[in-house]
Formats: sequence, structure tokens, C-alpha cells
Amino acid sequence: MPVNELRRMAVKMDQHIQQLAAQGINDPHVIIDRMVGYLPDLHKIWVETSSDQLRALCDEFPGFYRYALAMEDASQAERERPSRPYDEMVEFSEMHKQLAAQLLATAATLERAYQAMGGGGKVHVVELPVNELAQMHRQWLADLERFKISLRTQGVQPKVLEMVNEGYERLAKRTEAISTGTSTR
Repeated sequence: MPVNELRRMAVKMDQHIQQLAAQGINDPHVIIDRMVGYLPDLHKIWVETSSDQLRALCDEFPGFYRYALAMEDASQAERERPSRPYDEMVEFSEMHKQLAAQLLATAATLERAYQAMGGGGKVHVVELPVNELAQMHRQWLADLERFKISLRTQGVQPKVLEMVNEGYERLAKRTEAISTGTSTR
């Protein structure tokens, strides 16, 4: 992956962390929850950069570093747990992994754009026109529903559907709250 693409991903994470900090959100657990849409991009950066490239991104983008460090700490704590609710679950198909990653990335874009609209311009973010953003939001909701239907059709375990519903429902509610200006944190 080209370095410019990796930098673009790090910039988006850095900007979102800046938005959260401007809202007074500093708890690593809350940050992880609010930044879940960036997991696919963070993973790409993590596996596709050299140590020197990763260090340079962390030095240049302190918000990116903060998010990466929070995720690394959470990942380590998760590995040390004796059991997890998702143990013994069948892994998603490659198609479902890609769909899940795209849904997360779009949710992150929506959240960042909606926050920029209400953020008083403190953080520079390229804003989408309101009608385009609303269309993207409607499309995301429709794509999410199709994803869930596809999982049910493929016969995934009920526990998997429950976890998918829970995780994406939190994203949908938070995005809706931000889009309507009812977000409290």
C-alpha cells in the first residue's frame, strides 16, 4: 500500500481523536468504542508498515499514536483473559469480513463528518455537503440491514448475530444522535 494512503488513514484517525479530545473524551475505553470504525485502517497500517514508517506516523500524528496505543493495550488485555464471549465462534467468510470492514469505515466517516458539522471548525475536516452526507447515512443503514440479512441467510450462529446487532446498533444510535445534534458523549 502506498505511503500516502497510509498517511491519509492516520490523518483521519488523528483528526477524530482531536474531535473527541475537544469534547473532553479522554477515557481509553470510550475512545476505543468511539473509534471502532477505524479498526480496519489501523490494522492495515499495523501490518503494512515497517517499524520506521510506523514510528514516523506516530511521531507526526499524536492522535493516531494515542489510538494505536489504546488499541494495543486493549488487545493485550483481551489476549490475557481466560475466556471471551466470542470463543468457539465460527469465523466470518472473507466476503462478510470485507462487508463488516466497509460498514465500520463508513460509520467512522459519517461520525467524523457529522462531528465536524457541529464542531465549530476547531478541527480541519473535509466536510461533505449535507444532502450527500444524509444519503451516505441512509445507504449505510440499508447496507447494514443487508449485511445482517446475509449473515442470517448464511446461517451464522445466533450468538454471532447478537454480537453484530449489539455492536452495529451502538454505531447506528451514536451516528443518529450526532446527526440530529442530540449526542451527549
